[in-house]
Amino acid sequence: MSDELVLVTGAAGAIGSSTVRAFLAAGLGVVGFDCAAAVGEVASGRYVGLQVDVQDEEALTEAVDRVAGRGRLRHLVGIAGGALPNEPSTRHDPAAVGVDVFRASVELNLVSQFQVLRAVLPWLRASGPDDCSIALTSSFNALSGQGMPAYSAAKAGLVGMMYALTAPLGADGIRVNVVAPGTIVTARTQRIWGHVPGHFEHLRSSTALGRLGTPEDVARTFFSLATQLTHVTGQVIVVDGGQLTVRRS
Repeated sequence: MSDELVLVTGAAGAIGSSTVRAFLAAGLGVVGFDCAAAVGEVASGRYVGLQVDVQDEEALTEAVDRVAGRGRLRHLVGIAGGALPNEPSTRHDPAAVGVDVFRASVELNLVSQFQVLRAVLPWLRASGPDDCSIALTSSFNALSGQGMPAYSAAKAGLVGMMYALTAPLGADGIRVNVVAPGTIVTARTQRIWGHVPGHFEHLRSSTALGRLGTPEDVARTFFSLATQLTHVTGQVIVVDGGQLTVRRS
């Protein structure tokens, strides 16, 4: 593997796998974590994929220990997470959101991201003093009135966590940013929203660019933040084709 590594969580998903390919194409080594077995299917000598649930702190620590000797960790891209299957149906009535669902969404989308950060931080610090970075995946739900209060609260929590981390991580030469995608059509989002007639067509019409984002759009953002935008930290990068702005106007 390359001496310089990128760790991608949620690496088997649509955005995650596109992000893995973007870094591999640039010659970097990539470690992928995902709870799906497909995480190990990338055919590259510069890639290692481990099936691990990042919500399982013990398993996560063991996975990091297994790969920490393979090279210098330069970048962490935290993508693992997403709306729970039963969240969309409750988005219009907060009373329908059970506390168990709220807690599960926060655990999946916020707590797990902190667990990953905490597990890899010693590895990142040891890779200095060269530029290192962390990019966490939020959503334009955190910045808008899209609904799903648990998911939106968890994704907004990532923004607050990023602001709190910017100064202390900056002292170690580690940049930290949040990427907030708009609506991305993937197999997963189609399963969650496919029951709503005209859902994606309506959202597409609300974008400034006249199209919804692709996994590759988000992957290019992660790649740019890690390798090109080396003086950017403490920022929320919205990748939505103007969806958020148009909805506000």
